[in-house]
Amino acid sequence: MVQLNKALPTTGEWECMECGYIEEGSESRRPLKCPECSAPASALEFFSYEDEGEEWDRTEDENELDDDYEDEEDEFDDYDEDAEEDDR
Repeated sequence: MVQLNKALPTTGEWECMECGYIEEGSESRRPLKCPECSAPASALEFFSYEDEGEEWDRTEDENELDDDYEDEEDEFDDYDEDAEEDDR
């Protein structure tokens, strides 16, 4: 039997960058438009299932978002403590 070295299509998800809609599919079959918001095909980004096991590098923006979130948590904790003191 002859075996062909034919690459299988990469499977994953297409995500609309406009509305967040996610559709399973293969990289070779980009949807023509988003079925949810009708955004053009260029608004759809493919995320491969094969990439899930790989470690990704956090961008500077993502680190800043984490810092902002921690600051907001601290502000909430301060507000919560002040509210408890007022109740006493």
